[in-house]
Amino acid sequence: MVTSILLFSSLVAIENHQAFARCPNGTHKSPSGDCEAVVPHTGLPRCPNGFHRSPGGNCEQVGASDNAGSGGSSSRSTDNAGAVSPTKVNNSPPPLLVNDSASTIRSESTSAGQCDQSLWNHVYNPQRLQLVEQCKTVSGTIESKRVEADGDYHIRLKLDSQFADLVNQANVNGQLGDLVVEPICMNPVKQLDAISACQNFRQVIAIPPVGSHVQVTGSYVLDKEHGSWAEIHPVTSITNIP
Repeated sequence: MVTSILLFSSLVAIENHQAFARCPNGTHKSPSGDCEAVVPHTGLPRCPNGFHRSPGGNCEQVGASDNAGSGGSSSRSTDNAGAVSPTKVNNSPPPLLVNDSASTIRSESTSAGQCDQSLWNHVYNPQRLQLVEQCKTVSGTIESKRVEADGDYHIRLKLDSQFADLVNQANVNGQLGDLVVEPICMNPVKQLDAISACQNFRQVIAIPPVGSHVQVTGSYVLDKEHGSWAEIHPVTSITNIP
């Protein structure tokens, strides 16, 4: 009887050790349990204690093997502070600001009339986005897409060569050199400060699968909460092109 108990305890201990095995140096355990490479903080805001920056550029709460007692997932709103506070929605688009990054924009823009500017009514905390151009059309290949806690999709778009100057070093550091494309309010909202922005509103855009060559139209902005990487956000349209 004693031998059986000891054997059972040993098996449980081995199983727990495997479940929470420490990740190799330079990686951390994500909330899903996978070991992910830690993204350097160069050019990006430092994540709060108990969080690491994932390869996607978001602050994620470290897994059990990295920080005992922590768990769950985090949202993008925790990049600069651990707490989430409700944000009043700005009912008008932010003023057009001059791009204060070192890059020069040379690609042709579309007419502002081709973008749905009312979408700005449903961007939570719009002050976090520095508006560079009210409306822009770009093309490229979808490399990844995922659902965010704020209800948006986060799409990485590898730009065609004529638009390559639209990304900056923060895109290189945090998004593998891709432009971020964010259709808004398309999914259930779990982030507290984004709930009011998407209330009674849902954007409907057909998002092509990864690997599709597409044309994207929307506002061209710099996301100040993510080191000012470049985005099309909000997105008015995504269409397949040859």
